[in-house]
Amino acid sequence: MIVTEYNSEGVMIQDSKLKIAMKLDKVPNSFGRPQGLGSVVSTTRFMQYGKVTARIKTGTTSPGVVSAFIVRNEEPGDEIDFEIVGRDPAEAQTNFYYRTPPYMAADLVDYNNAGKTPLGLNTALDFHDYEIEWMPDYINWKIDGKLVRSVYKNQTKDDDTWVDPLTGLMAKKFPSTPARIQFGIWDGGQGSNGTAAWAGTPTDWSKPDQSYEIQIDYVDIQCYYNGNATQTWPPTGYGPTKVHDGPYTTPGLDGGSGEGDGTHEPFRPFVPFYRNPQLMVPTGCLLGFALVVAGTVEVVRRRRLARVRWE
Repeated sequence: MIVTEYNSEGVMIQDSKLKIAMKLDKVPNSFGRPQGLGSVVSTTRFMQYGKVTARIKTGTTSPGVVSAFIVRNEEPGDEIDFEIVGRDPAEAQTNFYYRTPPYMAADLVDYNNAGKTPLGLNTALDFHDYEIEWMPDYINWKIDGKLVRSVYKNQTKDDDTWVDPLTGLMAKKFPSTPARIQFGIWDGGQGSNGTAAWAGTPTDWSKPDQSYEIQIDYVDIQCYYNGNATQTWPPTGYGPTKVHDGPYTTPGLDGGSGEGDGTHEPFRPFVPFYRNPQLMVPTGCLLGFALVVAGTVEVVRRRRLARVRWE
């Protein structure tokens, strides 16, 4: 399941694709510049390590427009990302951040982990597969199955503020906390001078109806748990008892042994008693008996009243 972080008007499902649009905001930004209003879409569930592949057509068709595919935990701020910036839509930018929550001062954020890879293709003209493989000891970024960058945990910087309790060694500045998957588009060309120089500037808002759009064709998520490649959802014992319409079972969810060797009776829709032949006769008998009892009680009551009046 996904959720729109803001500006839900820019998000839609069309032609079996998730489309995230950016249009010109009616209100200038804090720098007094007209700026595009984009959107971010996030998964509602978190993952910790695994492989995420998304087939994306970027919306980076003007300087300043940034298309993003991110694995992020806002608190404490771990992040792994793919970004295509308007300055060069034929270049993939990869990055990772360690413990940089949104409220952290900009001068404390480490911007030295970025990487740039020329692709020899325009990412806005067609769909391509972007893959982030995030494991406990390395990160791989791939495009169309081709490795474009690798980072290994043992080569990252030391975090001298704490010791890893599992190893007894100084922790590394390597993303390690559960994170959500995010897609977005935003206007960097009209932001701060540094951001604009990075993204390209100025963003083209010459047309009043101008818009930019990133499209996601599909997302494949393979979670990693203690060495296993994937873990199915929901886990055993999760949620209420399920009702099935076939002879199959869901181990652990249906009151069975959890071994997957039982079967369920076919689903039978609810039938009101007045339409159920198996219940109509006994129900009629019970109603008839009730009427007889009620009639007898009423006759006895009236005789008693008559006797009282006569006396």
